[in-house]
Amino acid sequence: MKTDRYGNPISTPSPTAIARYDEALDLIRLYHGDPIAALDAALTEDPRFGAAWAARAAVLVQQQDAAYLPEARRSIAEGLAAATTERDRAMLGACAEWAAGRVGAAVSGFTAIACEAPRDLLALQTAHVGHFYLGRATDLRDAPLQALRAWDERDPACHALLGMAAFGLEECGDYARAEAMGRRAVERDPRDGWAVHAVAHVYEMLGRTAEGIAWLTDQPEALAPVNGFAYHNWWHLALLHLDRGDHDAALTLYDQKVRPDPSADVMLEWIDASALLWRLWLEGVDVGDRFAPLAECWLRALDQRIYAFNDLHALMALLGAGRRAEAADLIANIARAAGGGGDNAVMAARIGLPLAGAFVDHVEGRHAAAVEAILAVRGSAQRFGGSHAQRDVLTLTAFHAAMAAGMTGTAQALAHERITHKPESAWARRLVAVANGDVRKAA
Repeated sequence: MKTDRYGNPISTPSPTAIARYDEALDLIRLYHGDPIAALDAALTEDPRFGAAWAARAAVLVQQQDAAYLPEARRSIAEGLAAATTERDRAMLGACAEWAAGRVGAAVSGFTAIACEAPRDLLALQTAHVGHFYLGRATDLRDAPLQALRAWDERDPACHALLGMAAFGLEECGDYARAEAMGRRAVERDPRDGWAVHAVAHVYEMLGRTAEGIAWLTDQPEALAPVNGFAYHNWWHLALLHLDRGDHDAALTLYDQKVRPDPSADVMLEWIDASALLWRLWLEGVDVGDRFAPLAECWLRALDQRIYAFNDLHALMALLGAGRRAEAADLIANIARAAGGGGDNAVMAARIGLPLAGAFVDHVEGRHAAAVEAILAVRGSAQRFGGSHAQRDVLTLTAFHAAMAAGMTGTAQALAHERITHKPESAWARRLVAVANGDVRKAA
């Protein structure tokens, strides 16, 4: 039986189909270009190429956007009807679980495939994304570490395992090893935006802003437009500038790199854009009318009910744009999701809905209620996914709500927590000064 570029058995006899499939695997590994186009080219050569249908479905379900589900489901059905291998059937079965909202079961399926076949980088990478969505930090770390047993670091694709492991190590607080492993990954392939981002997370979490800015600005290949992950690394660069109090630089990055096309229909970009504007708004920065076009984009997704993490970011944009009626509709949809099925029902009920109510409370002046609701779930908020850096928006919102409510002790507690974790952070020092009423140091 023929094999793919990683050595995994595939069913097609067509050399051209295999070449296009291998091209897609490279693009997926690097978050580059259009892997769906490459997979479609492979399927044109062999419409019964089960692995290509499985890869297509895996790429689509990972988007966590209901707009892609019809094509994902078609890929699953076509793949199951094709001449597939046992591995293909397992991949398609896991994709079907994801498409049905059972992301945990899906990720367990992908992880099982990777455990038995550690050179199945597609299964491992799909599991890694799923672990991120589910907030499973130890799995983010351990699954790629397990798979490294089958790889030589001289293999051209091994950078991806090092980059995934680096991100997992960072999310588990093992910052020194995360930085070292992420740098090794980038040395092996400077195009690896995921590995670049893993190292950026280390600098963000420790408040080492100068190093972080230098690191990101020295990664032209990972931040090139062809890299589908570039916008997120630009977002990280904007956060580092925001930490340093350089609001103009953060806004320039928003306009030129994070959201250069205000109408772009890419939900993962919307998330970063919402998160950055909300942080700036909390800091009292005039963001102009930037929330308005972003909120307009989010309107198509308000009733998806598939991922509460996305919903909270949609709410930030709606509130920032003053669209209270749509915000109320969104919260009603989150409540409906909480009463539904799948993993998102639990996320929505335990995390998403309380946080959505808290953000509205803060905007509408019920600051003490906002603080209470955020702090009640903050310690378990990893259950609705995202990274520590992304979920930091909860602490920042709670801090500003506490200040507005006159809850000085709570604000001081949150600021002291921050400066302890990030002793080099200028932002942390400013928040300590704000909480202590030191106007000069807060400026």
